[in-house]
Amino acid sequence: MKIGPFKFIIGFIILFVLYHAAEYMILFKNNPGGFLTFQILFFIAAWMIGRWQFGEGLAAWGLSVKKHFAVQLLLGMMMGIILYGLTYFINLAAGVELKVALPQFSAIIGSLLLFIFGNLFSSFSEDVLTRGYLYRHLNGKVNVLLFILISAAVYLFNHIYRLGDGTDTYLYLFLLGIIYVIPLLLTKRLWFTGGMHWAGNCFFYFTHNIVQTVPGKTDFSANYTLCICILVMIPVNYYVLKTMDMIDNGNEQPVRHGKLRVV
Repeated sequence: MKIGPFKFIIGFIILFVLYHAAEYMILFKNNPGGFLTFQILFFIAAWMIGRWQFGEGLAAWGLSVKKHFAVQLLLGMMMGIILYGLTYFINLAAGVELKVALPQFSAIIGSLLLFIFGNLFSSFSEDVLTRGYLYRHLNGKVNVLLFILISAAVYLFNHIYRLGDGTDTYLYLFLLGIIYVIPLLLTKRLWFTGGMHWAGNCFFYFTHNIVQTVPGKTDFSANYTLCICILVMIPVNYYVLKTMDMIDNGNEQPVRHGKLRVV
């Protein structure tokens, strides 16, 4: 089904505004209710736009619940924990970061569970906005490498509140955009990507907001360690998906002229 630029732009703007309204509520107003309201509105809008443009609801953006979606979700969660866990323990071992204290479990469980729940929405909504939506519209229109770069760039600039944080932040966000979009190309769904994104965010929150971690006495940024680990994990993700027979080649024709139709 051919979708014109008007529909594409309108749909993207609606999703972008709702996503960032939710971010504004939690980052600047500390309003969990407002955050959750706008996140729910995001997914309602995503479903309606999916129906309007492709007649598929959320499945249009890679959130179909056909066979193996739960396995892909769990695999993605495991890889997200490995990515951030590897980064964290390397930084601790190298003195790039220092663990100061761990509060009592009873004092942290409430805030941790609240973050896990809220981040489920924000991770998947961002994946729909910066990956699933773009993939559905650009599939077959640009080559694979260009699509990866476009999606990673959109993911980077979607972090509008982080764009003053420095070069190391730009680099790791761009590389995260790459590692998160590749499983979408391989599986044609967002479950692995969303699971990795969600679990990685939750692990980072626990190790840097619940556990009290501070920078070590070194000029080396912890973000550069994350960049290195991302580059290592990209082929690991591919190997895991291939080994688990999760790569979806579909029934389309073989790749021609580098187009996106088949991974």
